[in-house]
Amino acid sequence: MTLVWHDWFATSNAGVGSQKLMLAQNRLLRRQALGRFDRLLVSITANPAMLIWLSGTDNRQGEPNENYGRELMELFTLGEGNGYTERDVREQARALTGWTSTWKKGKGQTDFRFDPKRHDPGLKTVFGKRGAYSWRDSVSLCIHHPKHAPFFVDKLWSYFIPTPPDAATRAGLEAVYREEFEVRPV
Repeated sequence: MTLVWHDWFATSNAGVGSQKLMLAQNRLLRRQALGRFDRLLVSITANPAMLIWLSGTDNRQGEPNENYGRELMELFTLGEGNGYTERDVREQARALTGWTSTWKKGKGQTDFRFDPKRHDPGLKTVFGKRGAYSWRDSVSLCIHHPKHAPFFVDKLWSYFIPTPPDAATRAGLEAVYREEFEVRPV
């Protein structure tokens, strides 16, 4: 499952530039491999390797970076073009603002943290819902989107079985997954 999650949330040392951060991400994936996907997604969103990989520390109020917001929906939770718009991408980018780190000579980026001064606290509209969304809200909006469970089940299934599940199997797995977003039962 760690390999599945590493592929699902694809990062690489070539882009991150820190074996230490990549190993820490691997430990995170191992620890949460069969737990709740919503918790894993919160953890990966705040993970230093992911923050570097998808420009999270470059995403700040007034200058939102769409990289993570787009991948959150396209690759991690909904599927390409499946239930979101370009406006949702822009608004998710605003919700995901606020991450920063400190650059230290010889160490690179360190001290990854959320800085409320860098976050866009304004109202955002995502999936037709309006609110002053934070980065955690961004994750929750995706997890509770009606297109998420079918995407999750199909994508996870595809890692182990080369043909899609039949309709009854898919529906049963989606129902189990929606209960608590638990990976192990699926």
